Amino acid sequence: MVWRMRALLAGLGVCATLGAPVAAESLRDAVRAAVTENPAAKVREAEARATAFDLLARERDFLPTVTASAEAGVYYYNDPARLSPANNNRVSAAARANVEAAYVVFDGFRRANEVYRDAARVDETVFRLLDASETLALSAVEAYIDVLRHQQLVAVSRQNVARHREISGRVADLVEGGRLPSSDRFDAERRVMSARLALVQVEEALRSSQARYEAIVGHAPHGPMKIEWVHDLPLTGEAFTARAVRRSLSVKAADAGVKQAEYGVEVTESGRLPQVTARVGANAGLNGNGVPGAAYDAYAAVGAEWEIFAGGRKAETRAAKMRIVQAMAERDEAMLDTRELAATTWYAYNANIERTVLLDRQLAASRRAADQYYTQFEAGTRSLLEVLDAEATWFNARFEDISAEASYAFNQYQILAVESRLAEHFGIKNAGTALMPDFEARAVENGPRSVFATEIPDLK
Repeated sequence: MVWRMRALLAGLGVCATLGAPVAAESLRDAVRAAVTENPAAKVREAEARATAFDLLARERDFLPTVTASAEAGVYYYNDPARLSPANNNRVSAAARANVEAAYVVFDGFRRANEVYRDAARVDETVFRLLDASETLALSAVEAYIDVLRHQQLVAVSRQNVARHREISGRVADLVEGGRLPSSDRFDAERRVMSARLALVQVEEALRSSQARYEAIVGHAPHGPMKIEWVHDLPLTGEAFTARAVRRSLSVKAADAGVKQAEYGVEVTESGRLPQVTARVGANAGLNGNGVPGAAYDAYAAVGAEWEIFAGGRKAETRAAKMRIVQAMAERDEAMLDTRELAATTWYAYNANIERTVLLDRQLAASRRAADQYYTQFEAGTRSLLEVLDAEATWFNARFEDISAEASYAFNQYQILAVESRLAEHFGIKNAGTALMPDFEARAVENGPRSVFATEIPDLK
C-alpha cells in the first residue's frame, strides 16, 4: 500500500505548466510556513508577548515612587492669631515645591501574589499559543494531504476517462463490423460522458482544496508534493491516552488557570492586613502661608494604614474561592476532552489501517475482474454492460482506496497533535526562550522580582 501510494504521489509531482521546474514543497515546509506566517499565529504570539509585558510592568510596585510638585501664584491670608498685623489680611506672591520618595515596606504579600498570579497568566497564554500552533500545524497537514488526495483523484479520473474512451472506440469498431448493436455505442458514449463529468467535479474539488491550502499556509501549493510518514507512534491506546493527557497543552493551560485563581484568593486576603510605607521628602517655599521669606524643611517617616472594617469582604473571598472551583472544573473538562479525543483518534487510526488493507485487496480483485471481463467481452462471452460495470467498480474502489490512505496518513499526524508534539515533530521550536511557559515556577523558586530580568525580543 505505502510503496504504491508513494509511487503515485511521485508521479503526480509534475508541474502543471510548461517551463522551468518548480521546487518541491515538503510537508515540513508547509507546516512551518503556516505556524510562523499565518495571521492567526501572529495574533496569538502578540497576545502572549503583551501578557508578558504586563507582568514585567509589575516591577513598578517593588520600586520607590518619586513625586515632585511645585506651584506659584498669589495668595490671600487672614490669620491674625498667627500672622503679624503687617502680614495679615493682604495678598502676596508665593511659591512652593516638594519632592518625596515613598516605598511600600509591607503590604500583606499583595505584590508577591499579584506577580505569581500574573506569571501564571503568562504561562497560560503561552500554553494557549503553543496549543494553537499544534492546531494550526494539524490544519496545515490536513490541507497538504487533501491537496495530494485530490491530485490523485484527478489522475485516476483522467485514467478512467481514457479507459472509457478506449472501450468506446473499440465498441464503435465492433458496431461498424456488425458484431454489436448500435445501442452499445450509445451506452459506451454515455459512460464516457459520465466519466468526464466525474473528472470535472474532482477538478473543482481540487481547486477548492488548493484555495484552503493557500488560506492556511499563506501561499498556493507548488511543485511536487509527497507524504512524510510518521514512525514514532505509540503501540497501545492506553499508552497513547496517558501520554496525551500528560503532555496536553490545553490541560497545562487549564492548570495554569487554577494557579491564577489560587493566587487571586491570596491577593484578596492581603487587603485584610496593614500596609506600611516609608516616606522621605523635602519642601521649599517662598512667602509660604503669608510669612515673608524663604523656608526649607525635610522629613523621613514610616506610616501604617489598616482598613479594619469594610463591607463585602466575606462575599469577595467566597467569589475568589469559587473561581478556584471553576478553574479546577475547567481543568477536569480539558482532561476529559483530551481523553475523548485520544480515544476517537486511536480508533480511527486502527480502523483506517484495517480499511486500507481490505481496500487494497478489493482494488486488486476489481482490477483483475475488469481486465478479465474485457477479455471475455472481446471473445463474445461478456456483455458491454458487464464490462462497463466492472470498470465502474474498479474506479469506485480506487476512489475509496485513495481517500482511505489519505485518512490513514492524516491519523498519524493527528496522533502527534493530540500528544501536543506535532510542531516539535516538524522542528518548530517554542515561541522563543523568553516565552517558555515557566514564569510562575521561576517567580516562586527565585522570588517575585526574578522574572523582571526577562528579555522579550520584538515580534518579527
